[in-house]
Amino acid sequence: MADVPGIAPVPKAQAEAEYLPTQQDFVGKWKLTGATSRPPRDMKTAPTAQQEADATQFQETVTTFYSAFDYLEITADGRYNFHQAGDPPSAACVWCGTWSFNKSSLWLKLDTAPRLDIYAKDGDMQMTYTAEPDKKSKYKWLVFGWTKME
Repeated sequence: MADVPGIAPVPKAQAEAEYLPTQQDFVGKWKLTGATSRPPRDMKTAPTAQQEADATQFQETVTTFYSAFDYLEITADGRYNFHQAGDPPSAACVWCGTWSFNKSSLWLKLDTAPRLDIYAKDGDMQMTYTAEPDKKSKYKWLVFGWTKME
């Protein structure tokens, strides 16, 4: 690797180190910055063109829903709140609830069991869904990216 121009070798200890976030890493205000769909990890066969099209269409619907919120706030006392655009900080909760922290992930307590992960220190957060309340809902295909607000 040392002889590849422009590529510096990474020390072995650094390469082997894995970043495991603490629940404090998730606390703060997060802005939706990206969305995509991908086949669920537990899918046994390759997705059909129709499954991919349906998932993409559903992704657009859910992205529109999340885009209606100004930001996602995660508080240290175990609550989360999707704030509507323009709401004062003291506004009543419209889409909120509680979360738990397990296996380096933050889990929002919803039927779809959204899992929030941070893969690098001070990095963006990824939201994936781990449950299907309705087999036709396509939630497990959804992936959302969130960036911490200053």
